[in-house]
Amino acid sequence: MADFVKFKPEENNEEKSQKRYRRRRINFKGIFLLFLLFFLVSSIISSITYSITPKIAVIPIKGVISSEASSSVFGSTLSSRDIADQIRSLKDDSSVKAILIDINSPGGSPVASEEISRAIEDTKKEKPVYAIINDIGASGGYWIGVSADKLYASKLSVVGSIGVTSAGLSYENLIKDYNITYRQQTAGKYKDLGSPFREQTQEEKEIMQKLLDDLHSEFKIHISKSRNISLEELEEYAQGQIFLGEEAKEIGLIDDIGYYDSTIDELRNITSQNAIIINYEPEPSLIDILKINSIFEIPKAENQILFK
Repeated sequence: MADFVKFKPEENNEEKSQKRYRRRRINFKGIFLLFLLFFLVSSIISSITYSITPKIAVIPIKGVISSEASSSVFGSTLSSRDIADQIRSLKDDSSVKAILIDINSPGGSPVASEEISRAIEDTKKEKPVYAIINDIGASGGYWIGVSADKLYASKLSVVGSIGVTSAGLSYENLIKDYNITYRQQTAGKYKDLGSPFREQTQEEKEIMQKLLDDLHSEFKIHISKSRNISLEELEEYAQGQIFLGEEAKEIGLIDDIGYYDSTIDELRNITSQNAIIINYEPEPSLIDILKINSIFEIPKAENQILFK
């Protein structure tokens, strides 16, 4: 019986090219999948490593302290509530071993200052919270600083200004000079107390003064408890005056002369030498970068009560 040999037809060039293309496409898919797998595994490992790495969180308190956030096309700033929530969230983060409050503020709203202060006092029950004053830590800025476990400032820092102020523009003389009539209807004897369009009565001045005195008293009580200074001893230094860091140390308004780097080193010593620094400073706006925000700042007519 004759044997039959089956011959495979020879492939043409087009078929060979298609096979090579398919092999390259398979190889490319394999390489891409391996790369994707490597990326995912690396991301997971990095995320886990970061989550367990000990950290020191730095919370900046800069500029005038306000209860409200401001935002525009130029950028945004956090409100006191945002900052307070941020501090409290770090209390529950086991990887954050300590917090540094980085202060450079002339003061601001009493309510906003107290809101941040309470968050610090709540958080320091769980982990160390230190504060450092840079150029200035006055009024509301100082109120926040004394709430920490320890408060440091440089020799040239401006510290103190323990007082309360109420300020606003007054137009009553302008109205008289231009023979303008001011009409105001109210339900309630003191409803328009502090109006910039008329002169205050003596009774209204006394009401406002009592309000300021009460706020001032709360300020002094807070400092007295936080710094372990008697109210009688504190009274001499709580009349709105400011002190450089060295004098503030002698008085007892701060714990010691200190700087950012030295305070970070101290926090590492009491927590972990391997702790990394996480700065929660918001991104600077265009106005901040160009330093032109003061050009557009217009004084408000209404009275404002400030730790300032």
